[in-house]
Amino acid sequence: MEVAAVVLAAGYSSRMGFFKPLALLNGVSALERILRSMRGAGVRNVLVVTGFNEDVVASAAQRAGARAVYNPRYAEGMFTSVQVGVAALPHSADAFFLLPVDIPTVRVSTLRLMMESASSNGILHPLFRGKRGHPPLIAAALAPHILDFSGEGGLRAFFDGWATWNQDFDVADEGVLMDMDTPQDFEKIHRRLSGLRVPSKLEREVLFDLAGTPLRVRAHCDATASVCLKLAFALRQQGVRIDMPLLHGAALFHDVCRHVPDHVCAGEIILRRHGFPLLAEIAACHRDLPPLPRIEATLLHLADKLVSDTHIISLDARKKNMRMRYGADQNALLAIRQRYAAARKTARRIERITGQSLETLLQI
Repeated sequence: MEVAAVVLAAGYSSRMGFFKPLALLNGVSALERILRSMRGAGVRNVLVVTGFNEDVVASAAQRAGARAVYNPRYAEGMFTSVQVGVAALPHSADAFFLLPVDIPTVRVSTLRLMMESASSNGILHPLFRGKRGHPPLIAAALAPHILDFSGEGGLRAFFDGWATWNQDFDVADEGVLMDMDTPQDFEKIHRRLSGLRVPSKLEREVLFDLAGTPLRVRAHCDATASVCLKLAFALRQQGVRIDMPLLHGAALFHDVCRHVPDHVCAGEIILRRHGFPLLAEIAACHRDLPPLPRIEATLLHLADKLVSDTHIISLDARKKNMRMRYGADQNALLAIRQRYAAARKTARRIERITGQSLETLLQI
């Protein structure tokens, strides 16, 4: 399917106190951030509907590779901009995203996942924790009906009139609900942008639910993350640089797919698909370390060997348990020896840097 996008940027931004399309978020305007995300998802045809401050918005859109279309009726409400954008869609489009410019932190991965599930006779709504957000992905077959709609009740009324076409699509992306209506909203979005590499607290819950992770596995992940942080804090006190949010996030999701075959690969796939590639890279190291691993990976690899269910256990005791479990499998025993040799190497390094034994650091 060919997917286009309509970005609505015609309003006054009266409640915000400054002009939202060009508001800078970490040095990049809200409009350009959205256009980058659309390009990153593979959306080639992007239309930006202008109105208030037409010239500057159109210029910014064109510099970013989008096409600007002017809505002379922008003062009459947002649905008039929807209609102008829909009327300008290319005939080749099978579906289109519809996104107000004040919702700039939707992940590229969310757009991609929605495009994979797009339908030529449906309206796909991103759903975060039971709430519909933006952008809906609308079948182009509905374009004539949008143009004929009176506009009364706005877009929601139009969707309600096509109830059988509506489909909800669960996403682990809080950004689908985050707009910039007020300065307080703007500050929340700023804070979100500083932590996009890892899921927020609410996004974590959704990720676990989407993966179907059992509660006992989630508890194990929490315990492993706690061990990681204890080790990391001890190292940081000695001047070792560690990316704490990355380590914590990777530990929380290292066994996200523990309940399925080849759980390491399955976990890496789900994290990458939902927009957390670096998290996936570190989490995938919990069983076996690659050559020249990041320090976050070595800490997670060790912590995974130190936690049995939710209990901290010594490396010797855990290795003994694993050997009893796989005693007749020579290939498994070889892998166990290699893994625990690498874990001991990390443990000795930590003890050398901190001047404390692992048992003392973790109170084993």
